[in-house]
Amino acid sequence: MSGWRKCDSCRKVRPGEEFDGTATTCQVCLTVPQAVRKKAAPVKRTQAAPRRQPDPPAAAAPGPRRPLLGSVGSGDLEVRERRARRTAQEALAEAHPEEFELLLRDARQAEGLRPNSAAPPLPPASA
Repeated sequence: MSGWRKCDSCRKVRPGEEFDGTATTCQVCLTVPQAVRKKAAPVKRTQAAPRRQPDPPAAAAPGPRRPLLGSVGSGDLEVRERRARRTAQEALAEAHPEEFELLLRDARQAEGLRPNSAAPPLPPASA
């Protein structure tokens, strides 16, 4: 058996010479008066304020959701501006098809492009 033992009182491992025979308490614990422990302070418990309930999610917009052409904010500023202009032109063409065709034909003619449709050209504007 090894020469070291554990005291039941102080819980320290000490050499076998510090114990009397088969005693489980060391001589130091038997001769020195044990310090009286102070009573531990009561546990102080604080209660947190109740958590605020999250707001209900906003109601979805009525109607079917439009398909996205791409991620919003993706791409160069110039590309996004052209995409916005194209969307507005498509909406204008649907709202006023005759006027849009006339404006488009005049703009193509001013640029030297051939007309987009088989409609006859407009007479020149008189001042």
